[in-house]
Amino acid sequence: MELYRGGGTDEAIDLELGRGYARVITTGVRIARLAGHLLASIGAGSEMAVDALVVATAIRLGGGLILTHDPADLERLASDYPNVRVAPV
Repeated sequence: MELYRGGGTDEAIDLELGRGYARVITTGVRIARLAGHLLASIGAGSEMAVDALVVATAIRLGGGLILTHDPADLERLASDYPNVRVAPV
């Protein structure tokens, strides 16, 4: 969602996702609840909802590496979960 912006960029994103090394996960109630708890744990509001959903998804999948151009908020949200790493790109 954060990457799709039209203007000829969507195709490149779809191409990379189609290579099979990334998965698109649909969020549900469990991930939404966990995301809300993550936001509350750092005193954040809905302005960080997408970041919280990303971290919550990684937690629910058992951990993982989150690549981002803006790691600060994601690192705050994931700070209590050593199996979730955040790396800048």
